[in-house]
Amino acid sequence: MAGELRSWFLRNVLEAVERQLGVSAVTNLRAKLPPRLAPHASLERLRASAALDSVPLEEGVEILLSIDALLGDGSGKLLENIGVDLASRVLSQGGSLARAGDLPGTVIRLRTFLEYPFLGVPLTFELRRNPTGFALTVGVAGHSRATRALRHLTIGAIVAAERFAREVGSDNLQIAAENIADRATISARYFREEEQTAEEPPPSRRASMARPPAVSLSAEVERILRSSTPPRPASEEDPQLPESMTIRIRGEAAVRGPASK
Repeated sequence: MAGELRSWFLRNVLEAVERQLGVSAVTNLRAKLPPRLAPHASLERLRASAALDSVPLEEGVEILLSIDALLGDGSGKLLENIGVDLASRVLSQGGSLARAGDLPGTVIRLRTFLEYPFLGVPLTFELRRNPTGFALTVGVAGHSRATRALRHLTIGAIVAAERFAREVGSDNLQIAAENIADRATISARYFREEEQTAEEPPPSRRASMARPPAVSLSAEVERILRSSTPPRPASEEDPQLPESMTIRIRGEAAVRGPASK
């Protein structure tokens, strides 16, 4: 799978270099490139090319990476800035591409912009939303260097999309990326992850107070009945003399009244 890179895309990249670094930047780049690559970095030649013209993928990717290495610091930042430039132009011209309040949706709409320059090679573009943002996997099958260039351009496209989408409630956009062979995973984080803290509720006032001793239901009913029943008169009360006051008469006849005369 040799693959190709569209000539008009290289032209757009070199024009973005001129806008950011000045007209002389492309001339300096050509002077530093190997002779086999210099013709592909000529703006005059690229502007005269037809819409369907292309260059071999390996040579086109080498030019992209050389732009970052020879004109930038080699970290990919320059390619990312170029990605911001190109994606911003696409978003500003196509009003239906940017989805207000939906950054992942806007990035998905930039898929054609990112994939169309590549010819004859399978591409990977998988976006998964998550609580803090989304994760995007991109890649050029069988071409790790092309994947590296695509990764930097894609990061720039995400930054441009964030400026147009302005998702409500989002925080500062944080991007992390890593390459594994011919795949790059880009994590975009712009929401704060909610802290899941299990806090025990404060003890209730009732629970903190000393509980009164338990009273049985039958005893409580008896108490209520006693309090609601009026006391009986003293005459109705049965005298209950103590046993020590009881008069016991043994062997005596019954007491009779006075004898009649």
